[in-house]
Amino acid sequence: MYSLELTFQSTCRTPLLKTSNLITPIIIGKKSASNSSGLHVISDRNLLEKLEKILALHLDKIIIFGVPELHDSSGSQAWNNKGIVQNTLRIIRESFGNKIQIIADVCVCQYNLSGHCGVVNQNNYVDNDKTLKLMSKISLSYAESGADMVAPSSMMDGLVMSIRNKLNDNGFRDTKIMSFSKQFSGLYSPFRLTTFNKFSKMDKSTYQIGYSNSREILRKIEVDLHEGADIITIKPSFNNIDLISRIFDMANCKIAVQQVSGEYAMVKAASRNRLIDENEWIIGYFASMIRAGVDFIISYGAEDIAALL
Repeated sequence: MYSLELTFQSTCRTPLLKTSNLITPIIIGKKSASNSSGLHVISDRNLLEKLEKILALHLDKIIIFGVPELHDSSGSQAWNNKGIVQNTLRIIRESFGNKIQIIADVCVCQYNLSGHCGVVNQNNYVDNDKTLKLMSKISLSYAESGADMVAPSSMMDGLVMSIRNKLNDNGFRDTKIMSFSKQFSGLYSPFRLTTFNKFSKMDKSTYQIGYSNSREILRKIEVDLHEGADIITIKPSFNNIDLISRIFDMANCKIAVQQVSGEYAMVKAASRNRLIDENEWIIGYFASMIRAGVDFIISYGAEDIAALL
């Protein structure tokens, strides 16, 4: 009786989570590197092999983060036509055509010397308007190099409209925008340690939305959609599950979440210490996000999840 019941329950379950929901982050640099958090920098030499493995797991969406060899005050390598991300985009497009949907993260925090997400003025505050011009310039360079979608994550006011206008004016109307409409500066330390060697704790509260005011968050999302965002992305995922269903009810749009580096590292640490069953926990957690209305999940564990699926 028990085995029959179990079989019946298993056959009646509809899998919520699919490989088509997953987006694989690629941190690309000149040299391979890794740290205790489980994050890895992939060198350009190992890139094609990495992507072949991803495709074999039926994953077809990636988001690229660049780690430049040179850091300077302006973060100039972010828009350099021969920069690490631009070269990577061209290599992927030439090698795989349209088999992989390529998203490029648009920010300068791992390119400059301050670690901030924009142009810092003499008072050590990020200048919103100067940053808009910079992010639009970076986005255009990514579109020219082959990105299907650009993902601005600096949280500047008017950012989506500025990028949309820049892309449209230069013939890239079909390039999509994934807006990181909600984030706050927490749980990102493993990423910063991986991509920004001189990382120290910094205050980004002047341009990132705090976690306490949900009405402000929802207004920001409405503005981004009005300005031309194609996908709304929320991060960290763990802290913002309540927002997903509200966005789903409020707006007719695609929704993504990112399981950021700190969240990923915490799950790995709990698993190593035998506090959780990692596979059971992560499948259930991601399935609950899909149930709430999420279309896409960015996760450093996408390959492991795909193998399970």
